Amino acid sequence: MTSTTKALITVAATIGILAFSFLLTTLINNRGKKHTGSDATDDWNIGGRSLPLYVVIGTQFASAMGGGVLVGQVGNAYNNGLAMMIYSLFACLPFLIYMLIGNWIRENEFETIPDMVGSFCQDDRFVRFLASILTILVPFGWLISQMTAFAKIYREITGIPLEVLIIAIAVFSILFVMPAGMKTVAWTDFFFACFMILMMIVTLAFVVKNGGSLAEIRSLVPAEIIDMPKGFISVGWSTVFLWIFATVPGGMTNQMYFQRICAMKEKKQINKSLVISGSVTFIALIWSCYLGLGIHAMNPGLEGENATGWLLTQLPIGLIALFAGLIVATIMSTISSAAQSVVVNITHDIYQPVHPEASSQQVLKLSRMLSVLVLFIAAVLSIVYPNVLNAIVTTYAYSAAGLAAPMYLGYALRKKNMLTTMGIRASMVCGILGCVAATLLKSSVPYVIWGLVASVAALFLGSMLSKQSKVSPKE
Repeated sequence: MTSTTKALITVAATIGILAFSFLLTTLINNRGKKHTGSDATDDWNIGGRSLPLYVVIGTQFASAMGGGVLVGQVGNAYNNGLAMMIYSLFACLPFLIYMLIGNWIRENEFETIPDMVGSFCQDDRFVRFLASILTILVPFGWLISQMTAFAKIYREITGIPLEVLIIAIAVFSILFVMPAGMKTVAWTDFFFACFMILMMIVTLAFVVKNGGSLAEIRSLVPAEIIDMPKGFISVGWSTVFLWIFATVPGGMTNQMYFQRICAMKEKKQINKSLVISGSVTFIALIWSCYLGLGIHAMNPGLEGENATGWLLTQLPIGLIALFAGLIVATIMSTISSAAQSVVVNITHDIYQPVHPEASSQQVLKLSRMLSVLVLFIAAVLSIVYPNVLNAIVTTYAYSAAGLAAPMYLGYALRKKNMLTTMGIRASMVCGILGCVAATLLKSSVPYVIWGLVASVAALFLGSMLSKQSKVSPKE
């Protein structure tokens, strides 16, 4: 079979999977509108607070996975073996942390992280605006990284130019976001999640058949990365320490997780959804670990980042097409979720406070226009400035450092009447400045640690110095 034929089959399978998911999601959403008649803006922002448990689990899982699991974490396991399991634990920990505040978030009917932070300072406009910018940084960075990951992987399979693939994924993403925002994205994610799980089982069976059982893999992979317990810390304690701060603070302030809590239909099932979402994500990361080790056993001479690409060249044509579908499902779910999250921050937290008279339909129209604009900008940056992602990744630390203390200490102290608007402002600004200082000093300590320390100190010091401007937060 020629490479052209393989490419055509792969593209056809991918388009078929996307089309089926889109049509099924559209049918469900249209049926839901007839029965609920919910507000258009609520549907866009938080799915009309009507998402059932299984959909929330599916969309949390799909959003958490992303193409990074297929490329980055398989490569991580290829290079570092069982140590990747430690990374997986840290990556899933934010789901458990959100259990501390999940019910309270839903009870207060928040829609975004700036809603939560603003509740501690009487919706101070500066706090809401800065919180919006910080919240946008991570999903916008994910947009660029996922577009680039999709294009690089599909270029290897199909030979289609990078630029064409980036534009194609942006256009498809618009179709999944446009109809009803979160409601469309969540149901699409659910179908993608089901397909992901099916394909993970199929791919695992292929790796077991060709790479061998776990015992056979152990005999072919270096002992220092697969023997227990030393394999779990093969990267060294310093790297384990870095992984904590590379995953946990960012997950704790990830609005895509936050929004899905807000979208839950049954409040009493929030913690159950978080536990199951975290568990399914951890199992998927175990799959990534086994896949990486299996590829290492089959071909020990690769660079870790090329492990997934090499596996694609070994699959039969039918599996290549389905695996390509798995790739597009994981990446599309993250892109659509990230785009929707960015747009909600702009409309709900920046536009509507300035234009409270705007109707639901006006906001919905603006949201759709912004979806196109945001995805267009992300696509252009991915094509024209491929190195922009490095700068955006650096800002992830800024986002977590500026938001974590106001969010979690604000919640913990909400009944103590200790925090002030000035303290929260200072906390966010100093969190950013702490990261800037670490960047300029080229610190070997993770930037986010500097930022978190500065943010916590400023929160208490700023509140102490401005007691007279203290306001009572929501309880």
